[in-house]
Amino acid sequence: MQRIPRFATACAILTTIVLACSDDTVSPTDLQPVLASISPDSGNVGTAVELRGSQFAKGAVVLFGSMPSPRVSYLSATRVRAYAPDGIVLGESYAVKVRNASSDFADASKPYRAVAPELTVVNGVSKPSGTPGSTVVFEGRSFGDLVGKGTVYFTGNSGPVEAPVTIAANWSNEFIIAEVPGDAITGPVWVDTPLGATDGIEFRIVEAATFSPSQIQWTQTASLPAPSQGHGAHFLSIEDAGNVDNVVFVTGGADGTPTARTDVLVGEIDATGQVVSWSATTPLPEARAFHATEIATPWNALVDTTVAGYLYEIGGINATGDVQSTVLFTAVARDRSLAGWAPTTALPVALHSAGAAILRSWLYVVGGATTADAPRGAAYRARILEDGQLGAWESLPALPSARAYAPLVQWAGHLYVLGGDTAASTPGSNSVPNTTTKSILMQTIDLRTGGFKNSAWTGASSQLIKSVSKHSVIVAGGWLLASGGLYNGASSSATEHQYASIDVDGSVTSFNGATGSQTITSAGGVPFYNHTAITYVDDAGVAHVIIIGGNNVTNSAAPTANCYYY
Repeated sequence: MQRIPRFATACAILTTIVLACSDDTVSPTDLQPVLASISPDSGNVGTAVELRGSQFAKGAVVLFGSMPSPRVSYLSATRVRAYAPDGIVLGESYAVKVRNASSDFADASKPYRAVAPELTVVNGVSKPSGTPGSTVVFEGRSFGDLVGKGTVYFTGNSGPVEAPVTIAANWSNEFIIAEVPGDAITGPVWVDTPLGATDGIEFRIVEAATFSPSQIQWTQTASLPAPSQGHGAHFLSIEDAGNVDNVVFVTGGADGTPTARTDVLVGEIDATGQVVSWSATTPLPEARAFHATEIATPWNALVDTTVAGYLYEIGGINATGDVQSTVLFTAVARDRSLAGWAPTTALPVALHSAGAAILRSWLYVVGGATTADAPRGAAYRARILEDGQLGAWESLPALPSARAYAPLVQWAGHLYVLGGDTAASTPGSNSVPNTTTKSILMQTIDLRTGGFKNSAWTGASSQLIKSVSKHSVIVAGGWLLASGGLYNGASSSATEHQYASIDVDGSVTSFNGATGSQTITSAGGVPFYNHTAITYVDDAGVAHVIIIGGNNVTNSAAPTANCYYY
């Protein structure tokens, strides 16, 4: 009997996965691919559809019905990306098929349905506004992923005004970044595509020339019930049965000791933008100060729409000064009441004075300080679930160096960390070490996955005017505004406000400063740090900023209860 060599037996066994042991002339392009799924399974012309399966090869061909995809990207042997072709018809379904360059089509196909686009959010708020030339973010579904296949329109005096989108990365299936045209007027904005146009959303053109505090006078509004520093604050516009309730929530905080408190306040904002009163609401179950805080709403996360949103208190210190890793959250009802605070997924480490931001159902936490006030550079994210709970925390590329007291903000698919302290500093201290920084770090978000596009954070093209920590930063209408804080070499917050615009590619322009008569100190306030700042739009569509409380640079034992707005 002839003996069969072992390698021949192995070849026979492995034929089911189409590996050639003795003949390497067979190309992978001859293998018939296996198609398991596609995502998304509906969309517009130009929507990027990811095919998953096995045995994909470079040069793969993808058909939508009988029409070839104009662009196919080989990602791996298990993933191919194909763009829906011109010619698909609204409401029709098309069998998506794939074959390698020299193979037959996969045995199975998957249906793709051509659907109309939907515009759901503009600038992440219920009443969007902006100035001519400012950056606008459009969110929705089924815009397509190819720039040039659709158009963004604003209202003009004599008809629609196009807002050109020339940067390919600024047009995606669910996210478009454009500029307000110079000749736009207040009125609907919408997106037009090969499969139809979206409904319009009212966009108010703000009359101010720029988002510049040097052009606006600060005015004192209703003070907090007690002096406070290290608290959190968030604006919320609650719409219910045609009525709009604009409020601000202030959570936790500390006195001048500093000893953390459990207080939670709700401020009533009137039609002109002033806070007219503060009242207590459901307190925190444990004292918190110097915590990160965020609010998830249907405008920035896929959460339960029967509630107005979910508030999060992230880390911080307790009444005895111990650093916490726990995260507390509560639902905000449409009558502005809180459902009750409960713990959700804790941070991987205990942190205070970290930065936090929400973008498209992901909560990001960056930097902060841990035990002994040691700064950290770690970055994390957690998925916000429909019921407000958080999924598991995942690590992301860390900052190039550790920093605390550095606010984190997001705009148009980018994260920004501005200033901060690179050495240990106690939360309530007004000492100004030479370890604060003026640098701005930025990272780009992959809008498909919520992860970072880049393996490392990069420095922005500009810096703050002064190195600063324990300050606030807000972003609105494509502008950054940094306020207050502790500055290197300064005994007071001499430059109260630093502001710059963000270009449509995410780059930051040069900062300008507001001093003299355009400052809160000139309006009777103290030089401040460890405060909070919020931005919002009043009933007339006018943008406002409120600076809430904070400590006194010249006397750290005497925080302020004062609040100022413009």
